[in-house]
Amino acid sequence: MLPSATEATSDRVRDDLRRGIAILVGSSLIFAVMAVSVRFAAREMPALQIAWVRFAGSFLLLLALGRKTRLRPRPGNLGRVIQRALFGVAAIVCYFVAIERVGAGLATLLHCVYPVPTAVVAVLVLKEPASRWLAAAIVLNVVGLVLVVGPETTLGSADLAGVAVGVLGAFLAAGAVTTARHLRASEPATLITIYFMGVGALLTAPALALGVPALSLVTIVALLGVIVTSSGGQWMLHHGLGYTPASIGSLACATGVFTAAWLEAILLGEHMRAESVVGALLMILAVGLAAGRRERAVEAADV
Repeated sequence: MLPSATEATSDRVRDDLRRGIAILVGSSLIFAVMAVSVRFAAREMPALQIAWVRFAGSFLLLLALGRKTRLRPRPGNLGRVIQRALFGVAAIVCYFVAIERVGAGLATLLHCVYPVPTAVVAVLVLKEPASRWLAAAIVLNVVGLVLVVGPETTLGSADLAGVAVGVLGAFLAAGAVTTARHLRASEPATLITIYFMGVGALLTAPALALGVPALSLVTIVALLGVIVTSSGGQWMLHHGLGYTPASIGSLACATGVFTAAWLEAILLGEHMRAESVVGALLMILAVGLAAGRRERAVEAADV
C-alpha cells in the first residue's frame, strides 16, 4: 500500500530534521577547531584583527569556491541578508571583547546561552511551536553548558561592562540564527555566508589601523586554520538551518563548546574534568529531547 501524501510529508519533515541536526552538530565540531585555532593565534595577534582575518579570508575562499552560485538575493531579501550579517558580526565582536574583559570561560558561558533567546525569538517571530519539552531541553542545555565551562565560572567580581557585552552578544547571536533560518527558505547557504563574511571584513577592517604584529609560522598556520574552519563551519550552519527549526538548531550548535574544551585539553595539556563530560552528555540529551518531541508532534499531526 502506497503511503498517503500526509505520511510522505511527515516522513520528509522527520528526515530533514535529522539531517539538519547532523549538519549542525558537524558545524559545531568544526567551530570548536576554529576556537582552538583562535586561541593559538591570539598569543601574537589582537582578537579583533583575528576576526578580520577570519572574515576576509573566508570571504575570498567562499567567493572562489562559489563562483557558480547565485550571489544576488531574491527581491525583498537584501535587507534581511545584511541584517543577518550585522547580527552575526556584532555577536562575534561582543564575544571577543567579552573574552578580553572577563576571560574565556565566563565569556563562553554568557555567549553560549543564546539558545534561550533564540527559542523565544523563534516562537514569537517565526511562529515555531512552543512546549514545556522545549523549555526542559533549554534548561538541560544551560546546565550542561555550565558543567562544561566549569561551575567555578561565576560572575564574582567580574567586570560588569564585560558581562553586559557578553550577554548582548548572546542576544545578537539569537537574532543571527533566527534571521538565517528565515532566509534559508528562499536563499542558498553560500549566498548568506558570503554576505556575512564580506560585511564582517568591512566592519572589522579598522582593527588593522592598530598595526599588524610580526607573526610566527605557528600563528600563520593557526590563522589559516581559522579561515578554513570558519568557512566550512559557517556554511554548514546556514545549510543545516534550512532543515531544522531555529530553536532546535541553536541547541545542536551549542554542543561544540565541549569539543573546544576537549581539544584545548589535548593540545594545550589542560585537564579535562569529569563534570565537562557529564555536561556534554546533558547538552546532547537536550538536543535529543527537543528533536524527539518535534518528531512526535509531526506524527500526532498525521493521526
